[in-house]
Amino acid sequence: MNLRAWILLGPHLHERFDVGLRDYVLLMALPLLVAALVRLPVGVLTDRYGARVMFPVVSLASAVSVLGLGLAESLPAVVVFGSTAGLAGAALVVGGSLVSRTVPYGRRGLALGVFGLGATVAVVISALSWRLGPDGRRAALLLGVALVVFAGLAALVFRDPVTAHRARSPLGTCVEMIKLASTTSLSVLYALALGGVVASAVYLPVYLATVFRMEWFHALAVTGTLVGLGAGARLLGGWWTDRRPTPQLLTVCYTVAAGLCLVAASDPQLRWLSILVIGAIAVCDGVASGVLLALIGKAARAESVGAVMGATGAVAALGALVPPLLIAGADRLSQSHAVAWILLAALLLVVALYVRAHGLRIGLGLAVRFEPEPGPTAMTVAVVGEAETQLGAAAVVARLAELAASDELVVVYGSDRPVRRRPSANVLVLGLRDRLPRHSVVGVGVTPYAGTLGALAAPVGESVEAGEVAIAVTPTADLSGVAAELSSYLRADRVLRVSYSPAGGAGLHEVWNRRTAATNHG
Repeated sequence: MNLRAWILLGPHLHERFDVGLRDYVLLMALPLLVAALVRLPVGVLTDRYGARVMFPVVSLASAVSVLGLGLAESLPAVVVFGSTAGLAGAALVVGGSLVSRTVPYGRRGLALGVFGLGATVAVVISALSWRLGPDGRRAALLLGVALVVFAGLAALVFRDPVTAHRARSPLGTCVEMIKLASTTSLSVLYALALGGVVASAVYLPVYLATVFRMEWFHALAVTGTLVGLGAGARLLGGWWTDRRPTPQLLTVCYTVAAGLCLVAASDPQLRWLSILVIGAIAVCDGVASGVLLALIGKAARAESVGAVMGATGAVAALGALVPPLLIAGADRLSQSHAVAWILLAALLLVVALYVRAHGLRIGLGLAVRFEPEPGPTAMTVAVVGEAETQLGAAAVVARLAELAASDELVVVYGSDRPVRRRPSANVLVLGLRDRLPRHSVVGVGVTPYAGTLGALAAPVGESVEAGEVAIAVTPTADLSGVAAELSSYLRADRVLRVSYSPAGGAGLHEVWNRRTAATNHG
């Protein structure tokens, strides 16, 4: 219902005031801009107060805007209330945060895909509400009442599984997230990948009505079908990511979508063929957004998932402006949509190349800093096998980064690949460097021959004391022995083994603890 409120301005502009394509695109950008402004603060407040508080707040604010839209008489009033209805877009952040906190790691991707089906429901409601009155006024009033009822139910029914996080001020967290989002190339990816479904739901009806001369109800029906395909494809992307949490499928989706945009640029004469091509693009975008949402939900920590969802959602709202602005701009300059489709194809191809080159960074998501529990620093040796990095490199790196932020950390990594060709070893080094920009991460090859470990232990210890993270790479057969000897040389406080499973993600298992050993010995 909140998403339906977000896109409610369209029928009023088209049916009541007969706004043209270019003006429609510009005016419909306003609720998207409002959503981009409020999503991050709402996400941060969700981390602090929980979804049980924020869902009713967002829904009531949306209800006020929707009721005002239904009662407005003039175009300026409609634009003002329709723009403030963009507040409803923040509900996606609250809901996504709740799903990420509630659902276990192994099913989180599929659950976020199911949550994404709300876009389909919103467009279906939009098509059905047209029967209540083409101008949308009666539908707006009914929707406003429904949002008030939903706000009350949310306050009674919803429960937050994680204690609210109040360590930092909301303003400080917002500033930190803005700095983080503005300095990472991931923001461009999120903008282009996550804004497609919203762009389709908001702009596709008027595109179909203008280009193919469809009646508004038929345009809404076609839009609902295409958005439904895209939202259903999100399920596939989330399901796939639960089994293979890597961004490789993104490259395929964006490459295929780029080719389909070139087909659309050729301007097929048959209406059904053009709609079929747009539908295929929507499916590719749906799968890709499902993968990306799943990766974001899996990578974000429970106490900061709202801030992460808010930052990525804000960028996605801005990204939803890209396709319609390209189409409207090309229509004005060249009187043809072909140029816009070609530019969109080029953007998608660039994104595909970016994903291919930065797969691990995408899996890690936004590297939000966290505050470790206060306590004495421990020397920790973490033992990692190559199989764990092959299955879930991003999750393993994230767990190691948490350790490095609170402990003096040495990673002993077992790999049987040739010394010059250890991509998994590079994954650990590069991943930790990306996740811990303030740390220096060094990789050292360790041979199990007698006398070598003592010589290596001293520089490794010096690196750790200097705040560096040392990764000792050794053959898998010698992993346990090397870890034990290094722990002895470095006088480690504990030894942990890092494991990974698709169902539970990366886990830490204590192998040895100095305090426990001393107690047992005594």
